[in-house]
Amino acid sequence: MQRGETEGLKARAECQEQEQKQEDGNFLKQLASALRQMLFLVQRLINIVILKSSQTDYGRIHIDGILTIMNSGRFSIGAGTKINSSKYKNIIGGDTRTAFIIHKNAVLRIGENVRISNSTFQCTKSIIIGDHVMIGGSCKIWDTDFHSLDPQVRAAAPNEGYRSCDIVIESNVFIGGFSIILKGVTIGRNSVVAAGSVVTRNIPANEVWGGNPAKFLRKL
Repeated sequence: MQRGETEGLKARAECQEQEQKQEDGNFLKQLASALRQMLFLVQRLINIVILKSSQTDYGRIHIDGILTIMNSGRFSIGAGTKINSSKYKNIIGGDTRTAFIIHKNAVLRIGENVRISNSTFQCTKSIIIGDHVMIGGSCKIWDTDFHSLDPQVRAAAPNEGYRSCDIVIESNVFIGGFSIILKGVTIGRNSVVAAGSVVTRNIPANEVWGGNPAKFLRKL
């Protein structure tokens, strides 16, 4: 066999090998896309079961991941709301799911076009969230102390005698990641809570607050 023929055969073999690798790569991409679509479909079906079985009142919403809902009260989610509840979404550390826990006779109402990312809501009395609110990753919103501040009551009955108070988060508020909103707090329209803040008292409208405990930083 001539040297030229040998080189030609080698070149064709290399070309065929490249074509095979490309075909394999395209197949793997198509397979990955199909598996993602199947996963999204399964998650959607699971979330529908969770929402229906927990008697949640909801509009047209978008959920990435799988929610945790424990509802013994009244819970509603407005149309256009988007919720991340997955370790693969908004990866900034901290929590990897969104959880809503609504106790007996409590009310948790989320407005329209709200954005929530891997955060936890503990509602023993009332949490009201307006429209177009953004709640960053790993936030906690608690309307309760969970346990009594009286050491004698706490020793005798750890889960009784605690205080609860309404939380109101008005429209267009932005709560930075890892923030904690404690009982009895109202956050006024358009205000911003800096990341990692602990909010213990009311924030007026159109202000930026931050820190632990959160304090006024500036006007918007």
